[in-house]
Amino acid sequence: MKMKKMAALLLALAMLLALAACGGNNAAQDSSDPGTSGTPGTDSGTQTPAQTPESGTIELSYWYAMDGVGGQIIEKQIDAFNQTTGAEKGIHVTGVYQDWPGTNALTAAMTTDDTENMPDVIHMFSEYVNLIQDWERTVWAEDYITASGAAVSKDDLIPNTVEAYSIGGKMIGVPYAISALLLYYNQDQLTQAGFDAPPATIDEMARMLPALKEKTGAEYGLNVRLDQFEFENFIVTQGAAGTYFGNNQSGHAGQMTELSSQEAIQAFLTEWEKVIASGAYKETKDSMNEEFAQGLNSMCIMSSARIPTINDLVGDSFQWGVAAIPKVSASDVGGAYPSGSGLFMIDRGEPARVEAAWEFVQYLISADTQAMWLDGCGYVPINVHAEEAETYQSAISTEPRLSVPFDILKNTPGSVVSSFCPDNQTVNTVIQDSMLNFAGGSASKEETYAAITDGIADAFADYFRANPID
Repeated sequence: MKMKKMAALLLALAMLLALAACGGNNAAQDSSDPGTSGTPGTDSGTQTPAQTPESGTIELSYWYAMDGVGGQIIEKQIDAFNQTTGAEKGIHVTGVYQDWPGTNALTAAMTTDDTENMPDVIHMFSEYVNLIQDWERTVWAEDYITASGAAVSKDDLIPNTVEAYSIGGKMIGVPYAISALLLYYNQDQLTQAGFDAPPATIDEMARMLPALKEKTGAEYGLNVRLDQFEFENFIVTQGAAGTYFGNNQSGHAGQMTELSSQEAIQAFLTEWEKVIASGAYKETKDSMNEEFAQGLNSMCIMSSARIPTINDLVGDSFQWGVAAIPKVSASDVGGAYPSGSGLFMIDRGEPARVEAAWEFVQYLISADTQAMWLDGCGYVPINVHAEEAETYQSAISTEPRLSVPFDILKNTPGSVVSSFCPDNQTVNTVIQDSMLNFAGGSASKEETYAAITDGIADAFADYFRANPID
């Protein structure tokens, strides 16, 4: 990479990291998802030598980005590795908690090439792939997952989670803590309003909303704030095989430099206008979990990672369920793109360290380890064999709704993926503000379309002015 581009990328990374706390388009960033309180591990970038002379053990540092329940599960995964595969192969992993979206410490280490203060494996959002894909120390997972003797292959993973972490057909990282956008619905209120099942399309949902408000105790039929995460899901699930949000397969076949989904955006806005006109739609996000659990909103659109939380809040007060988000058109493929976070390996100059890191990464994406996410967390196991694991079977028997996002992602084409979107923070703000204005009546459908497309075009122009493509 040219020095000018590297400097620009690092500057962009620093700015994004400073701005991105609990922002962006990923459901895992939602403060009501698992992992929002407590900070297990230590917040330090100090590293240990790759191999200690006394024991011959390779010491690895794993920077992870969840606290609360998610952080506790990660620590269990680390301990399980150290006691099994790690002990067998002479590898010991130390978990280091770093706040979302990755770590400011990595920015500093990248700037000075400070290998002593880099992790061997880092856990972060997929949208930050743009900022590390050209970094010379990024180790591409493709070279390891396709190697002879790999314990986990691409075929073991849900197809669209593989594509979500691929560029040009090659995996730069691996999916890890994955969720899917879902429609949550109060079945008791649907039945009371005369409906047997949740809506399959936006048009059907819009026609249901007034009855839900008028015939039940709900204040609104639907609650969702449309940020980039929700908006992009409605775009990419259109068509017979999905629709890319941007050019170059939304950045998975080269830099995404412009939108390529203008027709899909127009189609969505046309349908969503019906939802707004229903008079039973709440477009702001206050206390979505609690309001749904109290029966104030008959339906809401949220991450699958909230299933355990909603279950605890609702208890036995009413029957509820989860389903795929409504399609824009009945002929669309539907489903959801995999959101959440992945694992990326870093070459700190010692080949043994990279090999050991891959052993650890393989363990984290194995069927049994992935099934651990269902233990009070609700993330989707990305290994297709996870459903055979005892942990999975036990979790699903206790909470059957946890199987829904797994089945949705398994049956969604690999072409339905989130974008590697330049200047994600600005794009998210453009979409959020535009859709709030649309819902609030201060902007027409045409004005909203122009605000979104022009705003994103301006954001891209500014980004590539600072980060020119060679």
